[in-house]
Amino acid sequence: MDESETSMAGHEAAQRAADALAVALEEAGFDVGRAFPELRTTVDADGSAHVEIGPITPDVAGQLVALLTDAAGRGVTLDVLGD
Repeated sequence: MDESETSMAGHEAAQRAADALAVALEEAGFDVGRAFPELRTTVDADGSAHVEIGPITPDVAGQLVALLTDAAGRGVTLDVLGD
């Protein structure tokens, strides 16, 4: 794969991740358009793709904390964090 194909693949992977994150947040009860209005993918100067959630309100952060804390309390954890 050349550099442009690698960059495009990275951007496509980031877009799939952003879409999946939006769906998961909606399924958890968030109104993604209101709670995470800046959820998007970006590509930085070196071509690396990223998923950005943007700034969120303290209320949304608190709801996200409660959701993750409850999930962790039920034994839901990540086995391995990716790079």
